[in-house]
Amino acid sequence: MISILKRYIGKTIVNATVLTAFVIICVLFVITLLGELKNIGEGDYGLSQALAYVLLRLPNDIYQFSPMLVLLGSIIGLSILSSFRELAVMRTSGFSTRKIMNSTLSAALLMIVVLSLIGEIIAPNLSRKAEIYKENAQNAGQAVVTAAGVWLHVGNNFIHIQHVIGRSLLEGVTRYQFDESHRLQAAYYANTLTLENNQWIMNDVVKTEFYDERTKSQTLPHAVWDLKFNSNLLNVAQVNPVDMSLPRLMKFAHYLQKNGLQSSAYQFNFWQRIFQPLASLMMIFLAIPFVLNTLSASPLGWRIMIGVLAGFGFYILNALLGQMSIVYQLPPLFAALLPLLLFGALGAGLMRHRRM
Repeated sequence: MISILKRYIGKTIVNATVLTAFVIICVLFVITLLGELKNIGEGDYGLSQALAYVLLRLPNDIYQFSPMLVLLGSIIGLSILSSFRELAVMRTSGFSTRKIMNSTLSAALLMIVVLSLIGEIIAPNLSRKAEIYKENAQNAGQAVVTAAGVWLHVGNNFIHIQHVIGRSLLEGVTRYQFDESHRLQAAYYANTLTLENNQWIMNDVVKTEFYDERTKSQTLPHAVWDLKFNSNLLNVAQVNPVDMSLPRLMKFAHYLQKNGLQSSAYQFNFWQRIFQPLASLMMIFLAIPFVLNTLSASPLGWRIMIGVLAGFGFYILNALLGQMSIVYQLPPLFAALLPLLLFGALGAGLMRHRRM
């Protein structure tokens, strides 16, 4: 009997979460697509490209809202059972609040595992493809990303960049300069290219000039980059932290830190995603007291509104602490962990206050 009730509670919560996910996906799709309308007409970026971009971004977007999704699904599922007095009958027949909570957590763990697999394995790759697809369409072929780096086409020059660390630091830059007859005039290789005072500077440069019967090479510690190009083309090679897999994110954050570069945003995102499953569990500890005691006499719409406010509160607090970790140099681990501690304490306080 107990196992049947556990499965029934779990099934109700999973169904409610799937329905909630469908609604949130539709809302995110419309909002994101409306935001992309302003970019239509840039290069070859049209409506079909915008639709493809939004669809590829959806798995990552829904994963960012997964704690709120689990919270709302649990509130709605438990509220449905409460509205039909099923929870009251279960508790009267000896199915304790602790067993209800365990059943809810079991269903939540299943959903968290599925969402984590989507968010950490599938979503980053799709999001990266979406960004490359969008940037390639907008720059009309002036920049192309390959497995070996990014290629830029500027006038009679072709530029290959192995790594775009940021908008002011490029690594492994090779420039091939052609004349009007498409003959190779010179080739430059710079270990790094840095933006200093609105001027690109090549560091550790090897310059090779090509003549009809000979070549001439010289090595320079520094040289001014005399070719102007639109720095927005570099966007195609820059990777947002949310579009990286966890191993790549950890490696890139370590690389930035090792070279004395700003890495707080990447470290914060890494720890935030490490704690993402735990954040979803914390939402369950808010949902259970809301439904079973605090809001037991409230309409379903009111409970959903409270759930949305709590979910957005958690999301906003996470975003705020992420920015504070960058601006005020808060430890990224502390900034990522603080919202969990606050909301966990809130949930524990509600349960203790209601003697659950």
